[in-house]
Amino acid sequence: MSIQFDTFGAWFVENTPWLNSLQSFLFHRMEIREVLALNLRKHRRLLGLSQEELAHRAEIDRTYISALERCVYAAGIDVVDRLAHVLGMEASDLLRKPEIPSRKPKIK
Repeated sequence: MSIQFDTFGAWFVENTPWLNSLQSFLFHRMEIREVLALNLRKHRRLLGLSQEELAHRAEIDRTYISALERCVYAAGIDVVDRLAHVLGMEASDLLRKPEIPSRKPKIK
């Protein structure tokens, strides 16, 4: 197995008859709970808020914030909206999948 780049700079994994660990990482589909958890934790930390402070400002229980960040519960749309408001963003931003950075080949 090897990572290769095509003529347009996009990377791909050499075809194999089995799914290897690198391919499974590349093809992992993030569940919406994982997307919310990732974005919630990221933006909460960027603002320097504890789970307790975020929960207090959004008027929800602190243990619920912890459960959301661990993908234990699925948040209702009203909760997502309150959390986004406290974080200074739109609810849709909390549900946006992170972009996979593109890698371009090094030209020697």
